[in-house]
Amino acid sequence: MKKIKKYKFDELYKMESGISTKAEQSGKGYPFVSFKCVYDDYFLPDELKDLMDTSDAEKEKYSIKKGDILLTRTSETIDELGISSVALKDYKNATYSGFLKRLRPKKNESVYHKYIAFYLRSNFFRKMMTNNSVLTLRASLNEKIFSYLELFLPDYDDQVKYGDLLFAIQSKIKINKKIINEIYNLNKTIYDYWFLQFDFDKNYKSSGGKMVFNEDFDREIPEDFTYVELGEICDLYQPEIISQEQLKQDGKYLVYGSNGIIGRYDRYNHKETELIISCRGDCGNLHITQPCSWITGNSMVIKPKINELSITFLHRAISLSNISSAITGSVQGQITRKNLSKIKICIPEKDLSPIKKFKSLTNINLKKIIETNSENIYLTKLRDWLVPLMISNQIKL
Repeated sequence: MKKIKKYKFDELYKMESGISTKAEQSGKGYPFVSFKCVYDDYFLPDELKDLMDTSDAEKEKYSIKKGDILLTRTSETIDELGISSVALKDYKNATYSGFLKRLRPKKNESVYHKYIAFYLRSNFFRKMMTNNSVLTLRASLNEKIFSYLELFLPDYDDQVKYGDLLFAIQSKIKINKKIINEIYNLNKTIYDYWFLQFDFDKNYKSSGGKMVFNEDFDREIPEDFTYVELGEICDLYQPEIISQEQLKQDGKYLVYGSNGIIGRYDRYNHKETELIISCRGDCGNLHITQPCSWITGNSMVIKPKINELSITFLHRAISLSNISSAITGSVQGQITRKNLSKIKICIPEKDLSPIKKFKSLTNINLKKIIETNSENIYLTKLRDWLVPLMISNQIKL
């Protein structure tokens, strides 16, 4: 197996700062790469959704070409500094934010862009980045730090093999996320048609089903429907909190906090899939967990008391409710069980067949979401296991 070669980062790439813009330029004009766009993915999206009104000179100076690396330049925390995203193509007329740095290859034959995307997001490089970062009031990446950084790269041919394999895994993860999103949208469409337009069971409303006006919510609902408090139909509770020190990268079970998956742990406290809502900090975010997970006290579990109710129904119903009314706290947001229990949702009063049919129909979709999520968890673990082996050249393809 061939040896790893060491390079100075600035030997292979030239660093340039991004464009300084004004508020009135935003939202119109030409494609634009923002801080968030870079932070969100290993690779820039095929289509840039943000726009910036830029001149021809600016488009030339702050251009984005295939193989360019964009790095987050400044942040309030070191963890968000130097996060990279790589361009897979030339972006016509596009520019990039002043909160980013652009690294343009000097020697294209030395670095394969798909491989470097995973290298720069690896724990190995992230540690190197944080050890050399400047933290005053904000973490900052500059040319001086850039000159200290080193890259340890295998031969170009090996980089291509490694990069193409990792890219294939990443592409499958991305496709799976789209599948999951489409299934969520399908469940949402069914819910909205059945329980917002009330055209369930042979088109109830459009076929002349009796509707009555509800003064509290200023809308018409079927005569057999009513608004009930969430606490009447669901058990609400916060599980045991575990500390950051207890989280393990190689733990067997996923841990869910207020922002979804936050790590792994050696035990689980919920065997079944659960619906949870973030109740501290960024409150009101709903998540559906994988089976056999640990749910921390930063989230509240919403468990149906009524057998006909499904978490797919509650997920959509709660997202449409007035969640903000349950949030308290001036410095840090908080949702208590008492406040959340008072949120009202609309369900049948006696004949529960509509929500029973909805559960039967959407539980098939929920199963597909769980299966696809499981595949992504496995693929992510595989990717993260392969990267350090490739960096240290301990694997041969």
